[in-house]
Amino acid sequence: MKHKVLNTLNAHNMIEKGGNVIVALSGGADSVALLFVLLYLKDKLNIKVYAAHVNHNLRGQESQRDEDFVKKLCDENNVELFLRSVDVNALCTETSESFETVGRRVRYEFFEELSEKYDAVVATAHTLSDSLETALFNMARGASFSGLSSIPYKRGRIIRPLLDVTREEVEAYVLENSLSYVNDSTNADADICNRNRIRHKIVPVLKEVNSGAEQNFFRLRQSLNEAESFIKEEAQKLIQSAAQTFGFDAKILSEAHPALLSYSIKLILENAGAGFEHKHIELIKASLKSGGAIPLACGYTAVIKQGILRITKENYTDKGEFPFEINKSFSYNGKVYSVKELSEEEIINKKLSLNVIGCDKISSGALFRTRKGGDRFALLKRAVTKDLRKLQNELKIPSEQREKSLLIESKGKILWAECIGVSADGMYQKGKGILIETEKEKGYA
Repeated sequence: MKHKVLNTLNAHNMIEKGGNVIVALSGGADSVALLFVLLYLKDKLNIKVYAAHVNHNLRGQESQRDEDFVKKLCDENNVELFLRSVDVNALCTETSESFETVGRRVRYEFFEELSEKYDAVVATAHTLSDSLETALFNMARGASFSGLSSIPYKRGRIIRPLLDVTREEVEAYVLENSLSYVNDSTNADADICNRNRIRHKIVPVLKEVNSGAEQNFFRLRQSLNEAESFIKEEAQKLIQSAAQTFGFDAKILSEAHPALLSYSIKLILENAGAGFEHKHIELIKASLKSGGAIPLACGYTAVIKQGILRITKENYTDKGEFPFEINKSFSYNGKVYSVKELSEEEIINKKLSLNVIGCDKISSGALFRTRKGGDRFALLKRAVTKDLRKLQNELKIPSEQREKSLLIESKGKILWAECIGVSADGMYQKGKGILIETEKEKGYA
């Protein structure tokens, strides 16, 4: 088993030499085995091993017994232990969530806190058997590649060194090495949760059909991971080729293989932070040629219009006006707008003359504002002035974005418009200039 764990650690680059590892130590056979395997390998890997335990206070004296056991185990083996005690029952009452959901959240919040503080990875004791159970659970709920691949080897700073080891191999290891551990009584109750039902009622039947079910799943998981890695790489290429200023070319996407298209839409939705289900992906696929709007979760909408797929979220403030102030920044509609004054030398050296507003064009009372009826924009490269609304439409700026885009007005003239740039009325000629920069506000969806 030690050899298997070492292979897993190396194959997935889980631990850097000289690094710190915190074992999520419940006191059960799996986590105890993981602790001792890492202690055995610590000199070979040149790592420092710690342990962390969360007392959920859900099983009365049994919860305290587990904490006491973990303390004694770490003390006897000179392992520094981090403890946290949480009243999960009280938190469930406050949030109306399940014990399982709250318990998992408080554990991983603790692990993340420790990981940052000690610059460490956190090793959990998930096994191949756990991975099979999770895959079956995900399959029952509806799953894609990643769901069937089950538990990942790494996620952020969380690593799973036992993921290629079965629960039977763990039990054999602790027996061979005379290791003590504690049992969680709730694990034996086949009806307490869905995972236990799968563990006690479904997996045994699979093993009756084929005793090598877990190892066969191991090979399936490898194939799924390889296939997903390939399709993800191809999907990223497709997304890049379809990327437009305001979204993604629907025609390019629609011509892709259905499997590649589905995965690409999944990545687009994830990157946008949108909540979605499989049905949303299918609806978007069906609408790429005809156009339309598909409501997603959390206030997001997938819009296919003018041959462009966009993911939008109506989460902005009412129209507003902001004073034009040099070398100042302000926030609006989830963006930070910065007004920067540049010297003539900076503008010439960086070849920014077409992107800056001439300071001599800005008068007292200039302001940022949203579009109004009758606004006209003098094109920089053509001696023509156009209705701003019509110009935005010609440039295929999304309709929902036109209403919330800002412009700079000075003495009734538009000097700059978001998504378009500097106008002929704001054109830089010499001297100092103004550069407008925008970026998404931190934490804004």
